[in-house]
Amino acid sequence: MQASPAGSTESPVYAAVELGSNSFRLHVGRVEDGVLRLVATMAEPVRLAATLDEDGMLCAAAMRRALGCLEAFRGVLDAWRPQAVRVVATSALRMARNAALFLPAAGKALGRPVELIAGDEAGRLVYLGVAATLGAQDSGPRLVVDIGSGSTELVLGQGAAIRRIESFAVGAVRQSLTFFADGRLDAAAFDAAVRSSRSRFAEARLGAQRWQQAVGACGTVRALAEIAQLHGEEGVLGRAGLERLRAHFVGIGHLAGVRRAYAAAERAPHLPGGLAILIGLMEELDIGELAPVRAGLRVGALWDLHQRDVHQQDLQQQAAAGAAALIDPLARSLGVA
Repeated sequence: MQASPAGSTESPVYAAVELGSNSFRLHVGRVEDGVLRLVATMAEPVRLAATLDEDGMLCAAAMRRALGCLEAFRGVLDAWRPQAVRVVATSALRMARNAALFLPAAGKALGRPVELIAGDEAGRLVYLGVAATLGAQDSGPRLVVDIGSGSTELVLGQGAAIRRIESFAVGAVRQSLTFFADGRLDAAAFDAAVRSSRSRFAEARLGAQRWQQAVGACGTVRALAEIAQLHGEEGVLGRAGLERLRAHFVGIGHLAGVRRAYAAAERAPHLPGGLAILIGLMEELDIGELAPVRAGLRVGALWDLHQRDVHQQDLQQQAAAGAAALIDPLARSLGVA
């Protein structure tokens, strides 16, 4: 993380904070020459989704840990003094029955209000981040996949335009806790996890076609792609490659062993559940390949803030031009032009 330059005359700084189901994350960035440049990032694994009890309540220890994280984030935001900040909470806090108790405390700790967003808005921000990052690299239909800790969003679009957003209440944490609760990774548990995942996407209404342009905008896909490359696979994830990863995880036999073997699995602690979701999704939607992209909700939120700022400036300029157009004839008629 860099220190904020005193008296900087650079382009405006924006910040996005995501209260995710597994981690809380902060991005601070600015747009320069049409490119988003991150100047500070932070991430803390608060693991809210994993602490939800049978009654859907967040445990007190997890909430204290989360509030401590947000207090640290507040120090970064206060140092950078961004022009605009957007703070969003996602699926774990949509599910938590005591979210109404936690969210005001979270806003106080961070010093900024927290917005609880639905899956549609999460999908919109994810797609915006992907579209802005990929730019004009392709113009055909694009399917964006975001496998989160508590939910999965699928967004169909073309270029910058979104055609459809669908959100599914299945995520890597829930799938791992359901099928790999004791950490054991065996073939039967994986088969059950994949079948369950596939059934979740059976009602997806994204059109019947073999997707040639599908991208994964989430840590699960990036982590799996990183591990696959270590085994000689290419950066793009294909179904055969994912099956080889499944067999490899089963061969290791335990989640702890996967985490010890791969730094990427340490960053994405519920990776087997995410892998099962991805295999089921690609089978059900007939996705041939999925390319990882380093863009997602927080990148989309920063672009959203930037676009709002540009739009507001355009409106102000139009208002000023309109006022000038009215004043000039009046001034000439009074002989004061």
